[in-house]
Amino acid sequence: MKLNVNPNRMELLRLRRRLSLAERGHKLLKDKLEELMRQILEASKKLATLHETIDREFEIITRAMAIARASQPLTEVSDLITDGQVKVEVEKGRLLNLAVPEFSLSKFEIGSYDLFLTESELDVAVKHFKKVWPELLEFCSLWKKLELLAHEIEVTRRRVNALEYILIPSLKETIHSISSRLEEIERSYQVQLMRVKEIVRTHL
Repeated sequence: MKLNVNPNRMELLRLRRRLSLAERGHKLLKDKLEELMRQILEASKKLATLHETIDREFEIITRAMAIARASQPLTEVSDLITDGQVKVEVEKGRLLNLAVPEFSLSKFEIGSYDLFLTESELDVAVKHFKKVWPELLEFCSLWKKLELLAHEIEVTRRRVNALEYILIPSLKETIHSISSRLEEIERSYQVQLMRVKEIVRTHL
């Protein structure tokens, strides 16, 4: 679609500069899009691997807790364990122009319980629960990272498409139209000049 501008040399120069910037911006955005795609694929693989690890840990925890509950009612098991403490810190990491939250475990204390009054399987569940917490936090960080990357990819892709299929073709079409118009005017001037010269020669 041709832009509605005045067909003169100043406008032509301005449009050529604008086209150069648009093409440079398009290349940078394409490079950014490729890097975002690489990052999201890498994060997806990590998330899938981590998901499998967490699933395995929770299978062990669930099985151990089931055995512990089989010998004691659930209310008794919960009464035998005192309240613990969990403290999570959030820091902001950088990924390209994105601020990505990074979760870390600064404090993790399981409530105390009497080893003689509880099943040994409860020890197994507690041990694996301690192990899985950092992995859960990493999973949360990766999940949020994927959400941010997916949104940024969508925004960047729209910008790339707008430049590639709308702005750059419009600028090229307008530049071609103005160039053709100016060449036509130039030829018209040349013809007029030749006629004037011919008239002058005939009167000398």
